[in-house]
Amino acid sequence: MTEPTSQSLDEYLESKFVQGDPPGFDPDRPDEAHVQWWRDHHARHGGSASSLVTALPQFEIEVAENASATDEYARLIRRMVPSEGPVEAAAIFDDPEGVTWRVADHPAGALPVVVLEDRADFERAYRALGARCEPVAVGRNVHALYVSGLPSPVRAREARADFLASGGESAGWAAEMRRRRASDATSFHDRLILLHPAPYAGLEPSDVGDDFDERTWASASMRLRLEHEFTHHATSRLLGSFRLHVHDEVIADLMGFGLAIGRFDADLFLKGLGIRHHEVGSDARLWSYVDGLDRTAVPELVETLEIVSGNLERETRELFAGHVPDRLRIVREVARYDVRSMSDPTWSLPDLHRESWNP
Repeated sequence: MTEPTSQSLDEYLESKFVQGDPPGFDPDRPDEAHVQWWRDHHARHGGSASSLVTALPQFEIEVAENASATDEYARLIRRMVPSEGPVEAAAIFDDPEGVTWRVADHPAGALPVVVLEDRADFERAYRALGARCEPVAVGRNVHALYVSGLPSPVRAREARADFLASGGESAGWAAEMRRRRASDATSFHDRLILLHPAPYAGLEPSDVGDDFDERTWASASMRLRLEHEFTHHATSRLLGSFRLHVHDEVIADLMGFGLAIGRFDADLFLKGLGIRHHEVGSDARLWSYVDGLDRTAVPELVETLEIVSGNLERETRELFAGHVPDRLRIVREVARYDVRSMSDPTWSLPDLHRESWNP
């Protein structure tokens, strides 16, 4: 069997973002098709673990090797067969009372946001929703996940029933599904955010500053985490890409730190990735973002990120002070530059506070 070819650093650092007007995105009405269904579901059933399980049959499938290839997965998810009876949240979560969800608004479009207070429950949800019920590793300092393209058998069944009730023919449903998917990719698929309360990236309050103690840093960490994941949503919708990659992390951490603590701090960014004293820890978050990169290139990547983070701190020093300009404007402008460009000592950003700034 041929081993996959490792990427060089230059190959790895190539940007995947596509600049231009995103198709189907209306800044005045940014919510995608799935969001209204989740709003209605919350209004009818509340934001409990039970209502979450009702909406997502993925939780009924045991997390195991090759779970996505089993008959049960095919029956519940692909063929959209309803469950035989109600599934109790207590049979899935260790702490069902600690599982809550809501629909959170954002300029990039609202999303369901699920908070799981118990670490084991977070990892269960991470694998069920983010890895098709496969037992993937979840890093110790990973406490959030942006999930995109999650099949929604429940919503698909409801849509089919409504189609038939309104006079549609069974033979025409396949064509109707294609039409709806072409109009909105979330017609039968969900996007959502999973959050677990914990200090962001394992950082201590003392790392952040004298203004923070355990309570205030815990609160700021949740704001940071939420904006970080919504930034992934923004790049996915506006720039056509979301990857587990340092380019995405630079932009997401810029927005997260900026909105949560009022500034982007190069030292915090690097520590959050697990880079300390120019070295990468064995359990560092960075390892989650360099899959495929030739490991001999990691020291140069670290050096590059140290320069990028310093440049970004300098260029955004006043950006989050007082009135914060349009968040999507910031994301689109920073994403114009690949990581190599941002590591140039002369790199600079335009003044994003200027009303005359034109994307």
